[in-house]
Amino acid sequence: MKKAIDIRIKGIVQGVGFRPFVYNHALSHNILGSVLNDTEGVILHAEGDPADLKRFLEELPGAAPPLSMIMSVSEREAEVTGCTGFSIEPSRVAAERLAFYSPDVAVCDRCRAEFFDPADRRYLYPFITCINCGPRFSIVRDIPYDRVNTSMDTFPMCDRCRAEYGEPADRRFHSQPNACPVCGPRLSLHSAGRDLIASDGEDVARMTVDLLRKGAIVAIKGIGGYHLAVDARNDRAVAELRKRKRRPFKPFAVMVGSMEEADRFLEIGPSERALLLSKESPIVLLKEKSAALSREVAPGLTFIGLMLPYTPFQHHIFSLDPGMALVMTSGNVSDEPIVYRDDEAFERLGRIADYFVVYNREIIGQGDDSVLYVVDETPFFIRRSRGYVPAPFLSSDTRRPILAMGGDLKNSFALARSSFIIMSQYLGDMADPLTYRVFRSTVEHFIRIFDAEPEVVVSDMHPAYLTRQYAGELGLEGKRLIEVQHHHAHVAAVMEEHNLEMPVIGIAFDGTGYGTDGSLWGSEFLIASRGGFERAAHFSNFPLPGGESAIHDVWKIGLSLLHQCYGDAWPVMERDEASAGVIEIIKKRINSPHTCSIGRLFDGVAAILSLSRTVSAEAEAAQLLEETAMRGRIPAHPYIIPFSDSDPIVIGTEGLTSYIVSMIDKGINTEDIAAAFHQAIIHTTAAVARRIREKTGIYTIVLSGGVFHNRILLSGIIRILKNDGFIVCTHRVVPCNDGCIALGQIAVAKDSLIR
Repeated sequence: MKKAIDIRIKGIVQGVGFRPFVYNHALSHNILGSVLNDTEGVILHAEGDPADLKRFLEELPGAAPPLSMIMSVSEREAEVTGCTGFSIEPSRVAAERLAFYSPDVAVCDRCRAEFFDPADRRYLYPFITCINCGPRFSIVRDIPYDRVNTSMDTFPMCDRCRAEYGEPADRRFHSQPNACPVCGPRLSLHSAGRDLIASDGEDVARMTVDLLRKGAIVAIKGIGGYHLAVDARNDRAVAELRKRKRRPFKPFAVMVGSMEEADRFLEIGPSERALLLSKESPIVLLKEKSAALSREVAPGLTFIGLMLPYTPFQHHIFSLDPGMALVMTSGNVSDEPIVYRDDEAFERLGRIADYFVVYNREIIGQGDDSVLYVVDETPFFIRRSRGYVPAPFLSSDTRRPILAMGGDLKNSFALARSSFIIMSQYLGDMADPLTYRVFRSTVEHFIRIFDAEPEVVVSDMHPAYLTRQYAGELGLEGKRLIEVQHHHAHVAAVMEEHNLEMPVIGIAFDGTGYGTDGSLWGSEFLIASRGGFERAAHFSNFPLPGGESAIHDVWKIGLSLLHQCYGDAWPVMERDEASAGVIEIIKKRINSPHTCSIGRLFDGVAAILSLSRTVSAEAEAAQLLEETAMRGRIPAHPYIIPFSDSDPIVIGTEGLTSYIVSMIDKGINTEDIAAAFHQAIIHTTAAVARRIREKTGIYTIVLSGGVFHNRILLSGIIRILKNDGFIVCTHRVVPCNDGCIALGQIAVAKDSLIR
């Protein structure tokens, strides 16, 4: 006797070949019925023998397409209607919008093989794609994920493409970006003055390679925005890109054509190799083993950000010159958001690029390349964007939609609704007006796409943050406003990732965050739950002369540390008119806010060791200090910085400064001093954690904050804490920098709504 069931599937089940998969899965199990997309996900009506239905349901999750992510499957008995086959029905709008769609992913092996096959009708067609690969997030205007709701809607399919699209056995069945040279988007090459140079894809690729070989800077439109490309082995060309982009230090990402080429000059471990070859195809930071690139690519650094080709056009240009290495950096002027609109590209990048490779399909969702690094075979994010956004995170249920603004630096915002959290792509720093504009428009886009009009808005408590001010604007419309302390958000983000509910010792080491006492925190040991925290320990405060200017003029921080320890008789660093001016504003307390930031401490020590005087990018001084430490010897007896037994515990910054100066006085080389400094931070962190455990009985520690991008610090602290019997939790799915703040804000807000 036949049985019928209706099945509701939620998750990433649109744009990933889920309906054709269900169609073929049903046929193989003798199931009749139908499947369709709606704004909640996928709906199935299935009729058949009860045993066949049981096997059909049991095997469905494990056999699902590679880009899908099933979040929930619910079923209910239905009336047998006497279906005579299995069909794919037109999409429809449901009462609720809970559908998700896939991130943009790299071109798959099958499409790449067709791309290079002269007998294939898509031979060298730069927009070849199928249901298992290519653009998704970057082309979607709305859900359900149908072609009419994407930027492919202006490209009607030709008869052959339409036939593929309608054939369930074809891997392009209902592939929304499906196109070919007859009916799809087209590439073109232009001068910076917009003059057309070439419009045939093969000519564009060949001429682009010739221009790059000659040292030209070429802006290339990618999946989520423009790259600026230049020959990575040409010193003059890379230096010119630095000059035009106004980026004197910050490293450039590099692309090579194959893993074999990367293996020639980089150390690549198993986890790093897996990341490079993954469908997400991120940038991965790798250590050089031989000098094969211009020193201008990453001045003073031995780690190179590398990625492999992930679009058909990128594969094409490297097929023309397999030994080529290209800088492929975000298409922007320093600190501005990535450019993704064509007119804006010519306007804003025309002063940087000599030539432009453009295509006539609109980018809807902009996004930089994601960036990861690996420590002890564990991957960690620096930037979470292309390839990973907008994949949802499963979470505890919330009945009130929440919008979390994140922070003003390295911004990503987040939405929480029902049992999921969506993190936005990396957007950048709000100090730039263009970034703030993109932030606001992207917030509006996400709210519309995921039907998550917020009832609760969460922000950082810093009074000057633009994200906080925007939260206030939204709050004027009657929404509940919640403010979360910066470092509490860092710790809560890790708790959300690891589903931790009980109190933890949260260690948040970063640049600066606004504290509950109005000072600038940044070296926090918190006894934290999702609902609140106590400040258990921190480094002692020191002046930040000139306020924000000291973050760029790090010599001022070095001088401040020395003056705090030695007064007017400081023993190292110059005595001149500039230093006298700094000392005067410290003494008179003019624009010299106090901070305990360990990030600023790294800056100051780098200045004391003459590694850096001024910086052009965040963490520049700290990176140079870390690089120097990697060449140094670890001391046999690491220094433990003196700390009080008060509540909270205060770690003596002065003691660390005198330790550094004593090594300088003894003539110890800079590399060994830098290594000793790192070990002092590592062992003092562990000693303070042990003391807090003695007081509280808490054994679980979470680590967060941008300082943990430092490999020496991260690896060393994890190792020593685990040896001391702690359970150590770190970030896995979001960065440890301020890119995690929105996730922590969501966790705190959800707890607040329960109480």
